[in-house]
Amino acid sequence: MVTFLGETAALAAALCFSLASITFTLAGRKFGASASMALSLVISLVFLLPLHLALQGELFPFDTSPQRWLLLGLSSLAGFVISALMLLRAFQYIGPRLTLLVGATSPIYATGMAWLFLGQGLSNHAILGILLVISGVVGVVSEDSIGAYSRKIAEYRKGLMLAFGAAFAQGASFILMSQGVAGDYPAMSASLIRTVVALILLCLFIGIRGKIRYNLDLISTEPRSLALIMLASLAGPVVGNTLILLSLQFTSVGISSTLTGTTPIFLIPISFIVFGERITLRACIGTVLAVLGVALLFAA
Repeated sequence: MVTFLGETAALAAALCFSLASITFTLAGRKFGASASMALSLVISLVFLLPLHLALQGELFPFDTSPQRWLLLGLSSLAGFVISALMLLRAFQYIGPRLTLLVGATSPIYATGMAWLFLGQGLSNHAILGILLVISGVVGVVSEDSIGAYSRKIAEYRKGLMLAFGAAFAQGASFILMSQGVAGDYPAMSASLIRTVVALILLCLFIGIRGKIRYNLDLISTEPRSLALIMLASLAGPVVGNTLILLSLQFTSVGISSTLTGTTPIFLIPISFIVFGERITLRACIGTVLAVLGVALLFAA
């Protein structure tokens, strides 16, 4: 069973992120994207600090090297801040299922960055995988765009732009994150550092916008939304991200990314149950093609 620990952790992370995306979407109807993420990170620390003390014997990994802090900090900026803010905003415009399906393109950006900065070439499997991902995403997006005219087409397009931006930032974050946990660095410590860095950056962002008092008032007036953020925090930033970091230590970046990318598959039945979304055969085929494309992209 240890042989498949990395793969199992990545699949479990995908399920956690699908549950977190639903609860973040519901909570985001009251709280803004930045406030939702900042609150979730505060709640995450409540869980992470005692867990880190129990597992690592210290409250915080103060002896972490500056280089590792830099890598994990940059991955936090790209993944927890830039990507997450775009993601949560996209949830409100086009829903979590379509947003995370577009997110399946993040390995394409990661592959491009690896080729550009690390000199890694593209295999035939990778090229075929890219074509499958693009065809799957375009198939679903083009179908949903037909119904978008019954909504506000400007919001639909804005949601797509945010989703693609989030996917790009997530691709960069994944590469930085894999380097940050290299050398058997504890996944829980890495998760804690990334959470602290993201929380500081988000608080600065909210403070610059002058929204601190407004968001504090919402905490007392929206207990149901706060409860949803607490659930999303446990499922996503705490459990989900820790599982990804754990997965990266027991399997390759490619396999971990591939299995984590199955989140849209989990979201098909969940979106139907929670939001009553109409799930067509074309949507299912497009989603499966996108995930298969990610698998081929990293198969080589």
